[in-house]
Order: sequence, then structure tokens, then C-alpha cells
Amino acid sequence: MAESRTIRQLKQVLSTLNSADTEKLIVALERDKLAGGNLPHDLILGALRPRLQAEDDEKKKRGGAPTPVRHLCWPFEELLVNRRSGPKHRGRVARTSIMPVWSWLAEDRLPDALEDISQRIVDHTLAKDADGLAAATEVLHATCAEAIRDGLDEASPGSKKKRLLIERLGGEEVLEDAREMALLLAVAPRLSEFKRGMPKNIAELTPELTHQVRDLFDELAAAQPDAAPYAALIAMRHIAKPWQMFRIVKGVAHTNTDVLISRTDISIVGELLLLDMEEAVDCLENVDPAEDPKGVLEKLKLFTQISRGITEEIGVRRDGAWATRLMSARGAVSEIIRERIDRAPTRVIKALPMRSTGRFGRGGPSRPDLSKEVDPLALERGIKTVRFLEGARKYAQAGSFVGALNAAVTEIDKYLDDYERTILDELRSEDAALRDRGETYLDAVASLVEIFRSAEEASLLRKRGMLAKDSAIA
Repeated sequence: MAESRTIRQLKQVLSTLNSADTEKLIVALERDKLAGGNLPHDLILGALRPRLQAEDDEKKKRGGAPTPVRHLCWPFEELLVNRRSGPKHRGRVARTSIMPVWSWLAEDRLPDALEDISQRIVDHTLAKDADGLAAATEVLHATCAEAIRDGLDEASPGSKKKRLLIERLGGEEVLEDAREMALLLAVAPRLSEFKRGMPKNIAELTPELTHQVRDLFDELAAAQPDAAPYAALIAMRHIAKPWQMFRIVKGVAHTNTDVLISRTDISIVGELLLLDMEEAVDCLENVDPAEDPKGVLEKLKLFTQISRGITEEIGVRRDGAWATRLMSARGAVSEIIRERIDRAPTRVIKALPMRSTGRFGRGGPSRPDLSKEVDPLALERGIKTVRFLEGARKYAQAGSFVGALNAAVTEIDKYLDDYERTILDELRSEDAALRDRGETYLDAVASLVEIFRSAEEASLLRKRGMLAKDSAIA
């Protein structure tokens, strides 16, 4: 896309700045952004980017300083989700709830205090005063926790105040998100050491982390019981295998069966994993692998991992609520994927159409239909479908769709064999236009063979095609 005249002019002006002036401009932009100013930060920084790329890594990180809003979210950042599907669930806070709650605090609950605290956070950030920033952030958390809690307490159930507050925030789900925010903001000091020492990504649940989670759970249970289950939830969002948190849950709940665990406060771990599974099912139902094979396979992988992980970590009884949801989700995924697989041969046939020849009509031998050019959209869908089939193999046993997958693979395999053989015949035609079109179809079938079989087979097919075409020309 061509640059606008404004951007070109801006780059020209900025290119005249020396390093010192450029640094001053970046600091000013950072200050304005942290303070919620209205300068076109992205536009200016975008124009400066070529110069910034020449700077060292430290300077390139200037634009990443957390704003007061980000500092507010720190205690509950593991709960944040990009979108809300369905009703509010404990342990999940929609990102879209952050700004309505912040605006409510800034305009109604803490009009002066929040502005003052925010300015202190900005000043300490720019001054690189870590101690001052930590103190200001602690005040932010405590002040906002109390303000939210008091505001919600004033809005008693069924009252006009609650109705107006729901309207102010944009929905009852946002109000409940605010309640959960306040709960974790209130225990932020107790979360501080635990979270700061935790790696962002943890491959396996270690004995050390297990002890840390148990210690935090016990500490919160004594000081703020409602917040105690969040010790496991926070850690769970950092672990590559979140179902391993059941090892801690079993110890806390003093049981290893889903029925009893689901009746405890720490059941939040299982509830969120089941929600992740059910959302994966929804995605699989609504996304066509011929459009987004990578997305479908990622959700299929997630579903399979969680499903297996839950059953491996805890005893799932058939009469339990969790078992019912688990079995229902597994059945749904099996049906959805089988349906997608059943469509796969049709996708390949549409990408590589054939026509019947001879006096027997449809019962006669089939040959590639070269009456029109390759349909790029049909070919793209065929390629993506084959990618999906190849990726789905590893989940076939767990997903109970082995039979459907084998049937589709066999059908496609035979179709490709027939197509390869007959397209080579077409490339030997005396008709030059037919040969040229046949070459484009040869490339199309080779693209599918490369994914479905191997790059070596695809390369060999292309060489055979060129030899066939050369023999016709000779």
C-alpha cells in the first residue's frame, strides 16, 4: 500500500532531527501516551521506526512502559480473555470490561485520587524510580479495590442503584467482572512475590511451584478465603499443561474424583479447563478446515490434550457433572471432525475435476477436465483440506474418527493415482493449448501430492510431466 502524503511529509520532517531531539520527542510521546494524551503516537512512532531500528535494544523498548491501566490489571491479568462467549464465568474477565470499570472509577468513584495516582505512576515510570513506582502501584491497587467494593455494596440487589450501575458499566457481566477485579486487587500485595518470581511459560509443574501454590493458597485462605482458589488459577495460566494443576487441587480438596472436586471452591481449575474444551468444540463447529486448517488443528490439539489430561490426572466418574460434560464434548468433536473428513474427497475432486469419456457416459473412463483453467479458489481449498487431513492423523485415535479418516485417505489416494496417470496422457497431446493447460493442472496435482504423500513424489511427478510434454513436442 502506498504511503499517504501526510506520512511522507512527516518522515521528511523527522529525518532532519538529530539524535538528541529524536530522543526528546520519544520521551514526550511516551509521557503523553502514559498520561492518556491525544497525540497521534502510532503515526509518529511509525514514521520514526526506520531510525529507531538503528538504535540499540534498550532504546527500542521505550514504547513498552506499562500505563496506569496496565498496572491496574496486573493482579488479575491471568484472568483476562479477549472475548466473552456466553455468560460470565468465575475466573474469566473480559478485556472489554477494563475501560468501562476504569472510566467508572475515574469519573464517579475516584475523580481526583485516580488522576493523582496515575500521574505519580507516570512520573515514577519516566524517572525509572522502581521503588516509587512500586509504592504508587500498591496504592492504586488498594484504592481501586476499596472503591469498586464499596460501589458494588451500595448497589444492592434489585435496587435502582444497581440498575443504573449496570447501565453505567455496560452490562451485568461487566459488573461481575469488576467484582472479581476487586477481589484480586485487594490481595495484590500477597500475589506480588508469587507472580514476580514465576516464569511466563512453564513446561511442567515442578515440586517447587507446587509448594509455592500451596503456600499462597494457605495464606489467602487465612486472609481472604474467596481469593484462595485463584492461587491455582494464576499458576495454571503459566503452565504448558494446565491440567497438571489437578495434582495440587487433589491435595487441597483431599480427594481425587471429579464429583467431589467439583463441589469445592478450588473447582475453578476444572471448570475453566472444561470451558476451554467446550469453546474448542464451538470453534471446530464453526470453522471450515478448507478455510483455516491451522486454526482447526490447533483447537483439535487443545481439545485432545485437555480431554486426555483431565482423565489422566483425576478419576472421572460416569455419574459426575464433569464426566457428563466431558463425554458430551468428546462426542460432539468426533461427530464434527467425521463430518469435515467426509467432505474432504469432494474438495479434492473440485480442485482437480475429471470428466467421463466414451460412449458409456458417466460409466466410461474418466480423464482430467481441461475445458477451463484451474480454479485457484478450489485448488486452495483442496490444498488446505489435505493439510487438515495430514494434521488430523495424530488425533484420530483420541478423537474416535480413525475409520472416517482412513476411508477419506483411501478415496483421495485412488483419485490422485487416476488423475496422475491420465494427466500425463493429456500432456502427450498434439494440441499445444491443451498441453499448456494440462501443465497447469499437473502443477496443481503435484501441489496436493507434495502434502498428501511427499515432496519427492511431487518432484518425480513434475519431471514425468515435463518428459511427457517434451515427447509430444518432439
